[in-house]
Amino acid sequence: MSVRRLFVYLLVGIATVWGQSNLSRYEGRIITNGSADSLWVELYENSGHLQADRVPVNRDGSFTVTAQNTQLYEVRVVTGHGTRIMSEHIQFRQGQLVELRMPKSPTEEAAPGGPISIARLAHKPPKTAKKFLREAESLAAQGDMKGSTVQLEKALAADPEWFEAWNNLGSRRLALGQYAEAADAFRRALAIDNKAAIVHANLGLAHLFLRQPAEAEAAARRALQYEPGSPRAYYVEGMALLQQDKRQEEALVKLRDAAAAVPRALLAVAEWNCRHDQLRACESDIKTFLKTPRGPSHDAAEQWLERVRKHRSSLVK
Repeated sequence: MSVRRLFVYLLVGIATVWGQSNLSRYEGRIITNGSADSLWVELYENSGHLQADRVPVNRDGSFTVTAQNTQLYEVRVVTGHGTRIMSEHIQFRQGQLVELRMPKSPTEEAAPGGPISIARLAHKPPKTAKKFLREAESLAAQGDMKGSTVQLEKALAADPEWFEAWNNLGSRRLALGQYAEAADAFRRALAIDNKAAIVHANLGLAHLFLRQPAEAEAAARRALQYEPGSPRAYYVEGMALLQQDKRQEEALVKLRDAAAAVPRALLAVAEWNCRHDQLRACESDIKTFLKTPRGPSHDAAEQWLERVRKHRSSLVK
């Protein structure tokens, strides 16, 4: 198998596990003097660039999130209207309950960055919809993406205007390879909040998988309009430019800028280097990727690295 063909298989494998590697459920509790049932917990990777999860808090302050135990997260507590109350950086560990102690004057805390639509701020999902969303997150943590999708569809049947449920549904459909359906779900989320950078980036990712790079590039640029410097948007834009064979140097810069938060961007740069006979640079990028927290793509990347090394050795002889 050629180095290039191996990369193609690797990229297909990566697409099916975007954001789903090494996921587990973790229990937490908010310590507060009042009721916590109107609060939400949000997880962000890379200091707020990528939203990894968003779950409602139970009346007693308990919550369950889905996360990777190798990843450092910014954990935010926000009101139902999106106002940030507090945030901490946490690495989740199995068997350890995470406790978040509320500040004494939460109303004085700064609001989260980025615009949020009035409709999204005012929206309050019913308890039935919240229950289905919790079940969906639980099934996703167990690797049951089909079951999670079913529960999210139930949540949306109970509340068709729930932004988070539409975005989560799109993410589940991406994981299942249902790219057109994922794009439709992201568009429904954007109809509620058109300034949500993460959803524009997610929609761009769906366009990439549908081999619609022009649409992916446009979606990434809209994401960057609302969240400048977003690594996921940089990844989508860089991949879209490479798929169109245009402004390739700019594309490589975008992918390298994304790589700290989206390590798979290094594999795209490595593939470009391989195709352009820059084998030393290709090998270096794969080795850098292999130093990131281990996930499903690492086995294929190790095979790819071995083939690159052998090919380089054959050229020396």
